[in-house]
Amino acid sequence: MKNAPFITEKTKLPRKQQAFTLIEVMVVLVIIGLMLGLATLSTGGNEQKHEAQQQALRFIAQLDAYRNEAVFQNLDLGLAMDGQVTQLLKYIDINSPTVISGIDQEELSRLKDNPWAAYQGNLKQQIEFPEYLSMSLFIEDKLVDFEELLDEKEGPKPALLFLSSDEYTPFKLSIEHFNDESFTITITGDGFSRFVMKTDQYEQ
Repeated sequence: MKNAPFITEKTKLPRKQQAFTLIEVMVVLVIIGLMLGLATLSTGGNEQKHEAQQQALRFIAQLDAYRNEAVFQNLDLGLAMDGQVTQLLKYIDINSPTVISGIDQEELSRLKDNPWAAYQGNLKQQIEFPEYLSMSLFIEDKLVDFEELLDEKEGPKPALLFLSSDEYTPFKLSIEHFNDESFTITITGDGFSRFVMKTDQYEQ
């Protein structure tokens, strides 16, 4: 009886190499395509709307900060805006000697016509919306003309007030995207409660 030959690593028979067939590759590509489609559906398939909603949420966070600052610091704050940029203002009581101490006569004269000055504090003074977004402000269902509140000589006047009593101006703010007219984002406040955001989708 002959002994079986000893098989070394060198004498092992090579395994048959495995490779993907064209059909298998196509199946994988189809699955990947379906997964990407589901991901698009889950995010609404609208990048412009998502961007606008994120900007609106950041704006609401700033409004909440302004409201809290007015209460905790016992200040009356105002928000000036022009449809693209907002600026936080502080009310200056020119009848209070302690408040107006250190203010020069030229500034004091201006404050008599417009007792609002730029806010100086820890909060962000300005919010600038991206160029592809526009704001429209309604107070008591009337569209606010921002140009009437922006005077180069007297300085800006607030469109919205945030009082130390934790009240604020009731408003409705509409945000629209220049490159996508299929939706409008609305931020509303009743003067006492938390701000509410809503997205209205239109059929194209």
